[in-house]
Amino acid sequence: MISHRRIMKNIGEAVRSSENVRRFCVDNFGRGLDVHVGAYPDGIPGVEDSPFLWIQPKDESEDVKTDETFTVRLVVGGAVKGPEGESVIENVLAVRTAESNGLTVNGGNEIVEDLRDLVLEVVRGAKVGAIVAKIRRDENDISHFPLEWANVYIDYFEPEALN
Repeated sequence: MISHRRIMKNIGEAVRSSENVRRFCVDNFGRGLDVHVGAYPDGIPGVEDSPFLWIQPKDESEDVKTDETFTVRLVVGGAVKGPEGESVIENVLAVRTAESNGLTVNGGNEIVEDLRDLVLEVVRGAKVGAIVAKIRRDENDISHFPLEWANVYIDYFEPEALN
């Protein structure tokens, strides 16, 4: 049976190798993606790690290696940069005036969610050693400026016959 750590490393390698992910990160964050499997040595990743993909088991337990299914949590985070290297706080799509309604959206969340979905596209197509059984996305709608993040949980199924 393939280890869960090997499956997570395979996920990391597939994302690290993606030219689309690299280009998106350079364009929106000013540098490539830091893909990290397991715990960060300094605790929770921060702005200095931006952009990052943190791959970890959702719940660790002693019997995690014996289950036929397990969940991987992917945390995508980043401090979004504008064309001049400025931090993106908000995007004003329509200015409110005395005569019209306005529309403003958080500038960072949408881009981080787009990165999460791009990573998810890579992971869906990657052969990592287990079968994707279920995917759940989780948005972070409250700004933690300048760092934004979005999660995805992937349930993998490893039938004994697969090994």
